[in-house]
Amino acid sequence: MKRFFELTFKPFFVLTGIGTASASFYAVWPRWTTETVGKIPFVSDYTIITQHWGIMVGLMGIFMIVAAFKVEWRKPILIYSLFEKAFMVYLVVANGSHSYSRGFKAGAAMDATVVLYTIVYFAVCGFVHKSPET
Repeated sequence: MKRFFELTFKPFFVLTGIGTASASFYAVWPRWTTETVGKIPFVSDYTIITQHWGIMVGLMGIFMIVAAFKVEWRKPILIYSLFEKAFMVYLVVANGSHSYSRGFKAGAAMDATVVLYTIVYFAVCGFVHKSPET
């Protein structure tokens, strides 16, 4: 199983990091992203929180990409992303019957995959290791 992580860790976290970093569109183009990607009405009163959320999640994606290459970043970034993404999945599932959750379902599916991958990664590789590559 360790071999699986040796082969997949970098590409998995680069791809899911790019997907996560795409949330930065909410910071740069809040109206377009909210309406087109999020599929919810844009409320100008919430522009600041929308942009703040976009930059926070966007940076998480960038840090996931960095963690794919910098072993010393992996443990803290993976632990943080595990909780952040698990909570997003919970929010989408808990609010799944509401129309405002529909634009977040694809992201929640990716986040659920990251959560599952991270849990298995830590179960197989442990918390105290340099990398499956060493």
